[in-house]
Amino acid sequence: MRSMTGFGRGECPSANGTGLFRVEISSVNRKQFELKLSLPREMLAWENALRKCVAEKVSRGALILRAELLSSSGTLLVPELSINEKNVLALKKELERLSLPESALQNILCVPGIVEQAGNVLSDSECPEALLCACTRAVDALLSMRTTEGNALRKDLAGRIDNLEKMLSQVEPEASLLPGLARERLLKKLAEAGLPVDVNDERVLREVVIFADKLDVNEEITRLKSHFAHFRAFLAEEKESLGRNMDFLTQEIFREINTLGNKTGTVTISPVIVQMKAEAEKIREQVQNVE
Repeated sequence: MRSMTGFGRGECPSANGTGLFRVEISSVNRKQFELKLSLPREMLAWENALRKCVAEKVSRGALILRAELLSSSGTLLVPELSINEKNVLALKKELERLSLPESALQNILCVPGIVEQAGNVLSDSECPEALLCACTRAVDALLSMRTTEGNALRKDLAGRIDNLEKMLSQVEPEASLLPGLARERLLKKLAEAGLPVDVNDERVLREVVIFADKLDVNEEITRLKSHFAHFRAFLAEEKESLGRNMDFLTQEIFREINTLGNKTGTVTISPVIVQMKAEAEKIREQVQNVE
């Protein structure tokens, strides 16, 4: 089991040894896989390769990947900038012809074609291998952190399922008595109302059974126990992507608890149902962060 929250950094020297590629990846929870890249211009050609490197190992989460090239001393390497004098003079001449104020010259550097890069700081031959090496190391570091957090999530979720089972064991004995108590209460009220009711009348018995059946929660309790066992099976699996399955199962658990509360609703059971709903909501929040 892996969490969807984590951070990883990977570094790899360039082929000629003059630079160092650094890749950093951070991730947070998200239902689908989403990867955003922040790359310098000279690395844009390898965007698809970087996406493939990450997607092969990560199935869910919102990720941000940043890549940069550092010098051997650790400073950021950027292409040298130069001013295109020919374009500057031509633009100045046009401004003078149009009688524009001198203040317009202050914005001249923002005009495309005025400031130019002298060239790439890395060669096409050395970039892909070293860059992907740094990316792979960053992804591995990210997965290591996500696995560590996933193990903590596993323990927390297992403890919360234990709590739900204990609460259900408190509800079950009293809930099993509710249909019989409802039948006796109904017949008693009919007798107190002075209605001539034959308890052996098949029609009366049928209505009493239907009324009592509405309070029968054996099916809900059985399904909850099954869901708890199924949830524990997920926690025991070594698969890396279980979040969607666990999210769906948590919804089913909450639905059964809600039905159980609607059918029972006694003074002693209702507070326990409230606690069960609160615990199920905590499980739902935690499961949202499982890959």
